[in-house]
Amino acid sequence: MDKKEKLKVILIIVLGILLIIFALLLLFSEEKDEPALTQSSKKEITPDVFKKDIDSILQSFGIKEEWKIKTDINSKEGYTFTESVLIPADIQTINLNFDLSEYFAKNDFTSVTTEDAKTKNIIMEIFRIKDSVRTKYAKLNFIYSQKAVRNVSEVCIVLDSVEYIDFFDAGKILNSTEKVSVFLPTGNDKADYQSMIADNNKNYLLKFFVGGSNDITSDFNSDMKESLLKQRIRSVSLSYPNASGIVLYYTKDRSEFAEKIKSEFRKNNMQVFSDTLFTEIRADENKVSRLFSEIKKESEKGNRLQFYIVSFSGKDFEEYMKRIPELKKPGIKFLTANDAAGKLKNLFNEKDRDTVSVK
Repeated sequence: MDKKEKLKVILIIVLGILLIIFALLLLFSEEKDEPALTQSSKKEITPDVFKKDIDSILQSFGIKEEWKIKTDINSKEGYTFTESVLIPADIQTINLNFDLSEYFAKNDFTSVTTEDAKTKNIIMEIFRIKDSVRTKYAKLNFIYSQKAVRNVSEVCIVLDSVEYIDFFDAGKILNSTEKVSVFLPTGNDKADYQSMIADNNKNYLLKFFVGGSNDITSDFNSDMKESLLKQRIRSVSLSYPNASGIVLYYTKDRSEFAEKIKSEFRKNNMQVFSDTLFTEIRADENKVSRLFSEIKKESEKGNRLQFYIVSFSGKDFEEYMKRIPELKKPGIKFLTANDAAGKLKNLFNEKDRDTVSVK
């Protein structure tokens, strides 16, 4: 046997030994994990823990404790407990049923759900499965009622600077069916983004800055002649007839001049918002978490209508889409800027609207 053949034999033997070692390690790992899995599957949920878990799921849908109208811990029907719960008309029982069924499946329970064809109320019977034996455990009655109303916020989110992110990512955002509005870029070099917004019928706003004398970076400055001011505003109204409104940015010392601009926009049938109406999310990291935290906090405070401006990257928007159910589940609704403007008129009288900076 020559030297090359000896090397081949040695190499084959080494590879064989390595494969055997790898197989043994894999087998040992599986055997090590198996007791933990068996132990987890055998862990029994006590009635108190079960009820606490169910309450947690119901709370995630914004269902309040006072909507529970009956709890029978020692049910005559043979259940550990039964409970009747009033639920709001805007909760879809299919979503509630999904979350509950998922919990049951993970904890060795199964359920049978019956829906009333007329009222859409549902009765959910829960059974424990142990050693292939199914026994009665709990019964939940969900009853639609006008007395149950989730007083949660409606939220308007305006996406800023979409023209500065990757064109492909911007397309995915603008093609989304989620109710968000955007600031339309007005620069001639952003015509492709403008077309994308229009083609996707995305609700949009326009952003303008009010400055002082000789401020060449502002859209309107205080030394502008009245005729030029009217001409520019008229041009905006004709160029962007589908805009849901104008957001004006200005400092307090420009308030008087800003009022003149607002008045002229209104004459041209355009809604004008002051920038102070919006909360801007400026965080560089964890932007979605910061936005969600603000929305939840304001909703808990009873703020019925919220406005936000945020700049999302493509990655940020993907995270937003994945997490949006955690806001929608308890009943928070999302509006375009156009719809939100209409809500404002119903929420406040003229004096109140001024206090919240809706001009």
